[in-house]
Amino acid sequence: MKLRSTAAAVAIAATATMGLTACGGEEAPKAKDAWNASQESAGKYKSMEVKASGKSNGKPASFTIKGDVDGDPQTLSGEMEGGKMEAVIVGSKSYIKADSAYWKSAMGNSGASSAMTSMMADKWVESPESNSEDASDTLKDLVKELKDDNNASNKKLLSDKATVTDEKVDGKDAWKIESEDKKVKAWVSKEDSRDVLKVEGWEAKTSSSSNDEMTTVNFLSHDKDYGIKAPSGAKKMTDLIKG
Repeated sequence: MKLRSTAAAVAIAATATMGLTACGGEEAPKAKDAWNASQESAGKYKSMEVKASGKSNGKPASFTIKGDVDGDPQTLSGEMEGGKMEAVIVGSKSYIKADSAYWKSAMGNSGASSAMTSMMADKWVESPESNSEDASDTLKDLVKELKDDNNASNKKLLSDKATVTDEKVDGKDAWKIESEDKKVKAWVSKEDSRDVLKVEGWEAKTSSSSNDEMTTVNFLSHDKDYGIKAPSGAKKMTDLIKG
């Protein structure tokens, strides 16, 4: 009887201990500690690649962006303004290639814009002005928002009421941080760096000069040389107009 009761007590203690730890015997960190570490790590990234979905000027958008966090060089590709587009920023020059649906939405539906759309659709076009500073703010603004404790989503993840569980994301072992209202979720790596792997329901502006917002972001890689180069055969818009 004594041996049996001792075994039962051990089993009960073991079960209770498992309830306080994640699978594999790892004790889950506090939400605030985990997200603070993620914020600190993100602030040190020199380059990044992310896949995001959200809105651009109130319309659904999804795109992948990679390159230098400071903006040059950088590439962006995906679906925006109701069409498909690619953009490249290299050496303070910006280039864009997009289908007719994108150009029609971006330029309006006037007769003049219709003619321009036909000329530019599916061709690499060099921007007529150096507007790459605004265009390349996406990653910089994303990191800025990640680090901002006053960001509404960050406040939820840093709350004492946020929970942390063990959950894989994109095949990687991760800690899942979830807000009390379950509207904001973040997955961070189990390494001490707590690199951000994914966020959902996270609200942040991605450009200080536009109405672009990301709500779901997959962080694919960081601190890599992405080998970004200017596209060959790009035409200046003035040359296209001249024919």
